[in-house]
Amino acid sequence: MADDPRDFEFAVVSDRTSAHRDGVFEAAVDAINLLRPAFVVSVGDLIEGDTEDAAVLDAMWAEFEAIIARLQMPFFRVPGNHDYSNPTMARDWTRRFGPSYYQFRYKDVLFLVLNSELFSSYRNPGRPVEGGDTQDAQMRFIERALAGNADARWTLVFLHQPFWDTPGRQHTDWERVEALLADRRYTVLAGHFHRYTKQIRHGREYITLGTTGGGSRLRGIDRGEFDHVMLVTMSDAGPVVANLLLDGIHDADVHTEAMRSLMWGLDHAVTTQPLVVASERFTTGEQRFALHNGADRPITVRGRFAAGAHFDVTPSEVERTLAPGASEQVLVALRAHEPVAVARLTPSLAHWTVEAQGERRPARSESTTWVIPDRLFPVRAAGPVAVDADLAEWAPLRFALEDWPLAEGGSAEAKLRFDVRRDRDFLYFAFDVQDPTPDFSEARVGQKQDGVTVELDARPDPARSENRGVRPSIEDGTLASLLITTLTAVEPLPDPALDSVLSPPPEGLRRAVRTHAGGYRAELAVPRSFLDERAGGEWERFRLNVILQDFDGKGGPGRDHEWRPSRFGAPNLTIHGAGTFAREG
Repeated sequence: MADDPRDFEFAVVSDRTSAHRDGVFEAAVDAINLLRPAFVVSVGDLIEGDTEDAAVLDAMWAEFEAIIARLQMPFFRVPGNHDYSNPTMARDWTRRFGPSYYQFRYKDVLFLVLNSELFSSYRNPGRPVEGGDTQDAQMRFIERALAGNADARWTLVFLHQPFWDTPGRQHTDWERVEALLADRRYTVLAGHFHRYTKQIRHGREYITLGTTGGGSRLRGIDRGEFDHVMLVTMSDAGPVVANLLLDGIHDADVHTEAMRSLMWGLDHAVTTQPLVVASERFTTGEQRFALHNGADRPITVRGRFAAGAHFDVTPSEVERTLAPGASEQVLVALRAHEPVAVARLTPSLAHWTVEAQGERRPARSESTTWVIPDRLFPVRAAGPVAVDADLAEWAPLRFALEDWPLAEGGSAEAKLRFDVRRDRDFLYFAFDVQDPTPDFSEARVGQKQDGVTVELDARPDPARSENRGVRPSIEDGTLASLLITTLTAVEPLPDPALDSVLSPPPEGLRRAVRTHAGGYRAELAVPRSFLDERAGGEWERFRLNVILQDFDGKGGPGRDHEWRPSRFGAPNLTIHGAGTFAREG
């Protein structure tokens, strides 16, 4: 019955952090006060964290506590990886809030709150965050809590990391928890991914929430990317979920595992294959795209090809319908307006739309990919370079990132030319940037201001040429194996979040940046020993991407213009092995 006195409502809020958007969590608090639930539970990541500075930590918690103080009902915290990142933060949590895991019972429903950072730290997989509570103690607590509440009519488990949905992060202790829960009626709620997914596991609902102000591309229900508050009505039949979005109210099936799989198939339907040419200058060629339907229903793939600054593409449009499991090749012809150096080519853009019938509505994936001929670029021996940002000994610079096309039309204002050379001990880079609106600030991290970021991968193939997303690249060590460094005209703020997943710069790395009217110049020297160590012997090849960062206002939004497609995107946004250089001479 809807008026059963044992029924009650509670609210759940999700991730607020990782490039959080001001005002969203605050708006959620106001909405919750209108809903009048009995209490509110989080699934973690309440503050940005990732610091060992006590003053910074105090300021972060003070900001959050001021927001929570507006709630007109109790609030229950769950630690996330941003809240419980290191021993300092672990000790701080227990000092402020007591144990990082606990239980409470309300109207015969058991609420079990767990600390996933004790199962496996996000920053150091397989090991707990030390300094506060211990995993052994948490496991003993779980056993006691479940044994002491065997008569609970339902059990609700809250934790931050969804270990059951994280390839390579499965945890034996979590499997033990599931075994202890096996004979109970239960539901599990988590966060962390910033994408909503409902799954059925062991016959029970496992729900990973979206965001409540945390970093998100907000691509909507089809992606599980939205800001929401979950309102749960607890009945004898179990929890009834209402997801309250800014644009409506949706039930627990707002984004299911099946819908996620369908969108994954649409996102991976198009793969751009490398167009590698042998000569230094490009005249004509064929660009191939591999189409594959990994979905369980037919899909329609449409491609539109714009003319590039240096070459035309024919045909200008293609359309294919693929049955489930089917594959096909699409070829388009490229013809340069006149012979042009491959090193200076500006890409054309391909616009793809992939559609299928979804569970509730048609599902669509849209993406903009690159069309660009590539080649194996030589790195020639030369004399030592004085790393002083004076590029007189470099002229001319072979490589260009000029009139770079934007997905929405037009081209970038900032321009870049660069080159690469080597001597016995170093690999050298020179960069000449033209930028009419230079924006440098010591008050911002390096990747939030004008600058040039270098991504260098000297590992042997196949690892060097592979493309994987950011999260898998963190988890498999790819990101830590690369040299990723940003050259700016000032000493930027440290970036603890980025530094925690990158390796420190190699010993002997040298850099210089010098501004001038209308831009800046930079030089970088990377010790040969770094390349040899990554190559497992004397280096022969490396993969390079150069990213021109362009910020047009103080602290305002910026753009990244990449010389080659990012290796960290979906397959249709990357090109296998793009930007590879070989030792010559």
